[in-house]
Amino acid sequence: MNYKRLINNWHIRASEEDYFSRFVFEYLAFIAYVKTHLYPDVGYDRKAIQRLKQDQCIKERYLERVQTKRGLKRGWEHIKVTLDDVRLGNASRDLLNIEEIEWWNCEHDELNQRTPEEKQKLKGVIHSLDDWGNMVEFWYSIRNNLFHGAKDPENQRDQFAVEYGYRTLKELVELFLSEAE
Repeated sequence: MNYKRLINNWHIRASEEDYFSRFVFEYLAFIAYVKTHLYPDVGYDRKAIQRLKQDQCIKERYLERVQTKRGLKRGWEHIKVTLDDVRLGNASRDLLNIEEIEWWNCEHDELNQRTPEEKQKLKGVIHSLDDWGNMVEFWYSIRNNLFHGAKDPENQRDQFAVEYGYRTLKELVELFLSEAE
């Protein structure tokens, strides 16, 4: 079985079940595409994520969808308002002490390359509907919290994260798959 077929199967499977399962399958399709089709030379997921944050072509195409697809735009607006109220944090190490996400507001290859302005920006929020780097970080943070932390399907906050993570990531995977044909 080749990666293209596997990625497509995961994307199709993501339309089934609950939002926790949907997000997991969509994320698998997403990261497999990123690492096999976009940046096959990178080893670690973090490096691939940072490279995606820097990809102006993909950024422009996705943000155009955000502006032209009403449901996608509303989704990001809802995420922005929700995170403005309670910021997203890293729950993968200690559920009782949620940490700031260190890679938030960072599109560089290394954290130490951030500018003073980037270091001062509020973490865990989407600053605007063209905040591509933090949109990508939103998906990766949900993945980290889901795979390494304890997510509760009964918790409203966790339900919000995986539902809107899935809804917004699905659009990017569809963009990828439409270009791969």
